[in-house]
Amino acid sequence: MTLTELCQILEIPEEATKLILDKETEVKKLGNRIYDLMQPQLWIEALETLKQELGPDEDGMKILTCQLLCACCCYEQYQEKKIEEIIFIDTMKFFTRFLSDFWEKHQRYQYVWAWWAVRQISMLEFRIGELEFEMKWEQEAQRNVIDVHIPGDANMQLSLIHDSYLQARNFFLQHYPEYGTAPFVCSSWLLASSLEQLLPKESNIIQFQKEYTITKVEEDSLGFMDWIYGSKDIPIEELPEKTSLQKNVKEFLKQGGKIGWTSGELNFLSK
Repeated sequence: MTLTELCQILEIPEEATKLILDKETEVKKLGNRIYDLMQPQLWIEALETLKQELGPDEDGMKILTCQLLCACCCYEQYQEKKIEEIIFIDTMKFFTRFLSDFWEKHQRYQYVWAWWAVRQISMLEFRIGELEFEMKWEQEAQRNVIDVHIPGDANMQLSLIHDSYLQARNFFLQHYPEYGTAPFVCSSWLLASSLEQLLPKESNIIQFQKEYTITKVEEDSLGFMDWIYGSKDIPIEELPEKTSLQKNVKEFLKQGGKIGWTSGELNFLSK
């Protein structure tokens, strides 16, 4: 698959596609070193080395081009493992989603998620239905786990979430049997018990979190700010109120409430 073809099937906006393709020749001069981004043991070192060699990259389009070229290579690996093309497209639309999100907030394209996308291009994380699933080794418990991530555009209707879990279980049984029966875990602001004070009990988020057994709570974490407001650095009084959730959380924080970050293990599949 060519870079042009990839941008087309991922529906990357035309203006962003032009910025990417303009960097292709320059990036390819780095040779096979860009593919170190596909090896988990080299992620950190490879990112730092490539950023140094690429030079100024204020909009992140050079490192994005590197990662999209890796995604082109991934396409062949998906085919070799006989993984459905729709899973490849849905997984790699990570890039499209975050480019579009940045545009909506700033009316320009910038890529700042290179540190996370290494998971997708290493074939450790897959979007299957509404959710994303990452294969991980849990050091403390000495076990394989599947880490559940909730994309910003996920439909949280419970029946769709259940379908996503079941599809993922079958996917790993077929393609990565060592993870076929691994427990599903999740770390997210969406599991915070304080949300019960802010959302209707029948809301999709509350129904989602009820299917997890809580294992850890980090009350003082500000990680939720990035997902609800787009930044941890906005003073409480200046937090936007574009959605009812933003408005309710802002008022809750002003009154001294905490959202934090919560971890849990899925019990739905064990029923």
